[in-house]
Amino acid sequence: MILMTLSLLIAACGSDKKEQAEGSIVESYLAVKDALVSTDGAKAQKAAKAFLKVNKNAALTPALEAMAATSDVAEQRAAFESLSMNMYNLVKSDGVDIPLYKQYCPMAFNNKGAFWLAAEQEVNNPYFGDRMLHCGSVQEVLNQ
Repeated sequence: MILMTLSLLIAACGSDKKEQAEGSIVESYLAVKDALVSTDGAKAQKAAKAFLKVNKNAALTPALEAMAATSDVAEQRAAFESLSMNMYNLVKSDGVDIPLYKQYCPMAFNNKGAFWLAAEQEVNNPYFGDRMLHCGSVQEVLNQ
């Protein structure tokens, strides 16, 4: 009986740690996104470095390393596109506890278009920041 109770406690603690890790990954991603919305290269660089510390997913690492290596917002935004694609795939496969909005700007990268994830439905564009803050639309709601 004691062994079974101990096993249940260990399993419960393990799932809490997984949820905390997933939460910190989403929170870290959103911090990077918010820094780019503000067009703050130093803040985005700092957020990317913090994200690297909690990141356990190899697919996210190259974009994060590229963002952490520079304070140039244009370079960070280019890397953020890859980061966003990989985060979307991660969230779609693993799920997430909070609603996330997949938002899309058709004008990003010379009208190639790019998307990102946001915790709020209101569009705040990380690819243009204050130049075209609300350019874009919600394409999908995750964990609705």
